[in-house]
Amino acid sequence: MFSFPKLSYLCVIVFCLAISGCDKPQTSDDVVETYIQKWVDFYPSRAFSEGVRSAAGQFEDFSENNVTAWVAYNHEVIRILPALLEGVSLDRKIDGQVLLRRVRMELERWEQDRVLYHQPQWYAEIISQALTYLLVSEELTSEEKFEAVLRRLEGIRSLSHLGIKTLNDASPERTSGALRTLDQTAAFFEGNLPGLMRSWVGEGKYERINKTTRDTAAVVRELAVHIRDNILLHATLPDSYGREAYARKLEIRTGEDITPEELAAQALTEVGRTRGMMVAEAQKWWQANHGGQQRPGDDKELLKRAVAAMEDDRVDSNKDFLDQFIDITAKAEQFVIEHDLATVPQPTTLYIALSPDHFSGAAVGGVYQAGPFAPDLNTLFYLPSVPENASDKQREGFYRSFNNHFNAMIISHEMFPGHYLQAKVSVVHASKIRSLFADGTYVEGWGSFSELIMLDAGWSENNHLTRLAHLRKRLENATRAYLSVMVHTAGWDKERLTAFATTKGLLAPQFAINLWRRVINSPLQLPTYFMGFHGFSKLWAAEQARLGKDFSTRDFVDGVLRTGPIPLKALEAVFQQKHAMTEK
Repeated sequence: MFSFPKLSYLCVIVFCLAISGCDKPQTSDDVVETYIQKWVDFYPSRAFSEGVRSAAGQFEDFSENNVTAWVAYNHEVIRILPALLEGVSLDRKIDGQVLLRRVRMELERWEQDRVLYHQPQWYAEIISQALTYLLVSEELTSEEKFEAVLRRLEGIRSLSHLGIKTLNDASPERTSGALRTLDQTAAFFEGNLPGLMRSWVGEGKYERINKTTRDTAAVVRELAVHIRDNILLHATLPDSYGREAYARKLEIRTGEDITPEELAAQALTEVGRTRGMMVAEAQKWWQANHGGQQRPGDDKELLKRAVAAMEDDRVDSNKDFLDQFIDITAKAEQFVIEHDLATVPQPTTLYIALSPDHFSGAAVGGVYQAGPFAPDLNTLFYLPSVPENASDKQREGFYRSFNNHFNAMIISHEMFPGHYLQAKVSVVHASKIRSLFADGTYVEGWGSFSELIMLDAGWSENNHLTRLAHLRKRLENATRAYLSVMVHTAGWDKERLTAFATTKGLLAPQFAINLWRRVINSPLQLPTYFMGFHGFSKLWAAEQARLGKDFSTRDFVDGVLRTGPIPLKALEAVFQQKHAMTEK
């Protein structure tokens, strides 16, 4: 068992030199480039997900010496970098600020959260996602993938043993989720993974595959047993952060000067405003589709009917679901081009498919973007799907949730002009560190704001139900931001969260239950949608006011995306500098 004491200046320098093996950097660019390389070395599986092919078979080493040196190196960076940023260009200053915030996140993880000792969910997340990017990789041969998986499994066993040795406390709610993840992952290693690996190299390595996967599953289960019997039963850490820790983490995560109380007040105001917008849109839908019929007198009933009509408009099979997403994505790209909303790089490097069966228990559908180390690789868009043997009720619930109108918004958010286009442009035009350590408020805010850009340009033929789907998501985003604050700073429990989410946020009870888990496990990620959307709305309005009739959507979007995913305050500074140079 080990800890991270305050290190003397001499020790910090020794650790820095030991990890870097070179002289002290003299410029901010040197510090940034050196940090990226050290990050690749310390987080190889994450580096592989960003395009570092040589890291395919490597796995993180969180041994005492390695972690202590990494913490010391981060302290050294935060000591020397601020002075090196004095007098540099705005671009270099922003890159340095991006790095400084990453360093603060690292120190928060290792010194404040003490993840090695107190976070079973941290172990569960790393173990469950250890193979994800290997399994979806298109650049490795079958033999290379096979050998890389074997080496990763060895790393998983080492990490599991470390958890058994090191974990000594936790929060009950997060730990319960970690146990579910570990149990599912062990089942995947023992059940689905052997057949997948045999499909790469044939039956000749049957015994080696079976032994390795079985041994790994067993060690992961040992970790789960240790957590269940020795950690969860005696857990003493609170599920909520508390006001002080939440405020600190919020500032680090978002880079915004906003208190938890201010965030909660803004989100609560947005909840009321968006509900009113939803009612107004439902009224337009009623007038357009029900002629002279008298509308329901109660707003709640009107919304209920409009939402039901939205959810009724859907496909009902995996094949049709996939075909729809492929078709809508192509139409969205063409819409962006034809309406001059953005410059779209060609060729489009995008592959869309249903989430593979072997992901069961190991990963879910999602967007796997090409990283800054390999920007020309395909972005993989794996769609969630409902099993063919699911009950009729389950299938209906899935397709009602993923209705045609909601899917039109998903494509705007995830593909064009959302996450795919944003990442595709930034890895080419912005510095590597901006894509590598992308600002979450920018990323999710841009995805959410992209929906509005598309709708206001006439996407989905100005369908009222499609705009209603967007507003429903905006309401959910505001609700999640508000509840994140209230649970972690005001002591709200599961019952109070559920009551607010269902009555004010209009979430179905099952979605409210899932929201409780997300608020506990990812509280700082949830506000980024709400905060980012309003940050981009503010920047958009400022640019329109400044340029008047000369405002161009394409120029705005291109400027945002080419700058890269940086904190929104820094993005505002970039636009202000550009205007100052133009006016000279």
